[in-house]
Amino acid sequence: MTEALLAAERRRRNIRIVLFGVILVTLPLYCLGFVLWATGPQNRDDAITPTATATLTPIGQDISQTPTVTPIPVLATATPISPILPTPGQFNPPPPVVIPPTVFIPPTATAVTIPTSTPAPTLTPIPTNTSLPTLTPIPTNTSPPTLTPLPTNTDVPLPTDVPPPATDTPLPFPTDPPPVTETPAP
Repeated sequence: MTEALLAAERRRRNIRIVLFGVILVTLPLYCLGFVLWATGPQNRDDAITPTATATLTPIGQDISQTPTVTPIPVLATATPISPILPTPGQFNPPPPVVIPPTVFIPPTATAVTIPTSTPAPTLTPIPTNTSLPTLTPIPTNTSPPTLTPLPTNTDVPLPTDVPPPATDTPLPFPTDPPPVTETPAP
């Protein structure tokens, strides 16, 4: 167990040494880059060339939307039909029409009623001079309760007008079901 832990610790140490070496090797290159960046030529205002501003011109803006009829000559020669059709013109929808919202005024304006303040509730006085109920003293000279014997089981006579209860008669055992026949019932 300890050998596995020692091997893992050696691997970690070796990885740390390699990564620290990479940092030390690349550090001078970072420093050289910062020095070259600081000492490099600066941008001058006269070296900047002006650029043209872009304008948005939709394709086909100058083409009219009204169709033109070109007459077809009667004695035209047959030319092969090209499978590529010309590019359709660009659709420029008209600008949206802005309709300002109208203010709705109801035909009958109702007056707004402001709630009135209600008086604060009054305090109800606590009743005084209430007499406490009198307590009856517990008698101290009481004799212990006497034990009364439990009643014994006695037969209760049955009324004469009620018939005696029915006796339990055993049910007959089920018989075997009739054998299954192959003939269908009519």
